[in-house]
Amino acid sequence: MMRAKNQNGISVIELLISMVVMGFIMSLAVVEFAMVFKHNDLTNANLTAEQNARIAMAKVSNEFRQAMPNETDFTGPDYPMVIVPAAPSVPPGPTVTTIEFWRVHKGKGGMAAAPKPIPTNAKGAPVPCYDDVTLAYDAAADTITRKVDSTGCALGVVKTDILARNVTAFGVTPLSAQNILFQIDLSTTPSKGKHGTYDLSTQVAMGFTPQ
Repeated sequence: MMRAKNQNGISVIELLISMVVMGFIMSLAVVEFAMVFKHNDLTNANLTAEQNARIAMAKVSNEFRQAMPNETDFTGPDYPMVIVPAAPSVPPGPTVTTIEFWRVHKGKGGMAAAPKPIPTNAKGAPVPCYDDVTLAYDAAADTITRKVDSTGCALGVVKTDILARNVTAFGVTPLSAQNILFQIDLSTTPSKGKHGTYDLSTQVAMGFTPQ
């Protein structure tokens, strides 16, 4: 009687066990990949929120630093420069979400000398025309808008545009009784999604000191 030769192979039970183990390993891999992608999304969102905050702060502070005392439309040593917020009697003053200030007009009659020079007074001192600039926070739209009123200049108009987007909080606090030092605080979110906010703060000092 001839014996049957041993045949190497995998039984059904062994195959099922292998499939279960493989499925468990694949599920762990899927979870790991999902966590990696989620972490990547959060990192990108944080970077985007930070970038939005720094861009918004740069635009606001650059605009605010252009404030100049209006020596054309007013007389006296205390020429107005910042209209809103008002100078606090005891600093710091209340925080506001709108700032308004005077700025030398960039077009004709202001800093643009061509085709005519900047106007001067009887003593030869320059008397340029000024823009009334307002930066206002819109909490509903998460934006900071800029309004430039140059109607006091030749061919002047009122222009409004959006200076910054994705802004969830904005405030300006006067820190000096002379209204020449201000703290700006703002918060932003990523351009896509709502993964959190990024907070940023800076101070702006004016070069002109009222008498």
